[in-house]
Amino acid sequence: MMRLSILLRAACWAAFVFALPGAQAEVYQAEGVASLEAGRVAAREAAIGDALRQIAITHQGGMLASSQVVDGLQTAESMMLGPLSLPGKTRVLSESLRDGLLLVRVEHDTDAGDSEQKADSCQRAAMPPGRFLARRIVTSYFQLERPADAGDLGSIATWFPGELVRLFNLRRDTQALYAGTMSVFPGGRMLEASAAADTVREIGRREGAQFVLAGRIIDTAVTRNEPRVGVFGSGTPSGQGAYYTGPLAGLLGLSVRNVPVERRFEIEYWLYDTLSGGILLRDSLRRVARGDVHPQSSRIFNVDTMVESAYGQAMGQVLEEVAAKVSSAVQCLPFATRVARVEGDKVYLSAGALDGLAVRDRLVVYKPRPATEIRRTDGEVLGVPELQLGDVEIEQVQPRFAVARLRNGKLKVDAGDWVRFPLLAK
Repeated sequence: MMRLSILLRAACWAAFVFALPGAQAEVYQAEGVASLEAGRVAAREAAIGDALRQIAITHQGGMLASSQVVDGLQTAESMMLGPLSLPGKTRVLSESLRDGLLLVRVEHDTDAGDSEQKADSCQRAAMPPGRFLARRIVTSYFQLERPADAGDLGSIATWFPGELVRLFNLRRDTQALYAGTMSVFPGGRMLEASAAADTVREIGRREGAQFVLAGRIIDTAVTRNEPRVGVFGSGTPSGQGAYYTGPLAGLLGLSVRNVPVERRFEIEYWLYDTLSGGILLRDSLRRVARGDVHPQSSRIFNVDTMVESAYGQAMGQVLEEVAAKVSSAVQCLPFATRVARVEGDKVYLSAGALDGLAVRDRLVVYKPRPATEIRRTDGEVLGVPELQLGDVEIEQVQPRFAVARLRNGKLKVDAGDWVRFPLLAK
């Protein structure tokens, strides 16, 4: 009973959190607590997460997560944009044992310095020092809101996510899979983004991915035309521009036509966590191109010719910005992968050397409970409670999978469970 009361008090109140006086930056401390039933590694992960959630409550002004004990084991909410995305640097001050519990005091300094230091501190919190860990992303169909305006852009709803796959795979820290013909919404009908949670979880299970990227193309409309004089019959491709065919139209072989000289490109996209189906990142981008805004029409978009038009360059800028923002967002979350198979205490992981795993890596094993997902009052998924089962140590690494040994496990590990690196791993 004492253990339960300590855990509930630590999870629900930020009583231990305070800002240290006399510093220009905000420095917070908190003491997290977790049960040792699943082993020291898993307990350390849970206790640090508990402390960071308390800091997030104080720093962001609202409850981000809760935790509880089930059958003597720590259960914690899977954080969406949780404490690890807070700007600054986190370090462990002390660890102690009390009545079968591990207590960990954490300090978080919100002074992140310049943007490069901020990115570095984020990555150090999410992966082992000096290592890369490639997060797996599935890109899906981008719904086209106004097909009539995009007749000259080929199959933009499928080539746009396909080009994102190419950009992600140029980066060492992301691996992307293409599912550009598949919608995350049931029946392919556009719904509120939060309605995709079940489909996202299924995609993650089937593809072994940690994230799903989906979106919609809102606007590709021409906003301004101007008259141009040219050789009669040599105008722009069909579907764009208005030709003068009245009296004297063919005089001296000349023609006057209205051609598009200004055009919008606007998208909205969502990055989903496949564990919970919740939205990690929601963003929209808009560009207005001026000049040559009518790419050559083709059934399949030719990326090589994209930069030949001002409009293609605008689309290219949007693609690059989406890839950069998504890559940055996933690096601020712990690397995670699924358990592919279990044989006794031997656990096969669905990630390997190409994902950045190495022999002797220690990872926490946990079981999600999607039936008890946590939602906001508006229905959007915040996270899924997770039960920590113990930890594994990797003994063998192949290109696409790894073999690990279960340590300190108190509950059964099943295929489909998840593993991740502990927070602030030693």
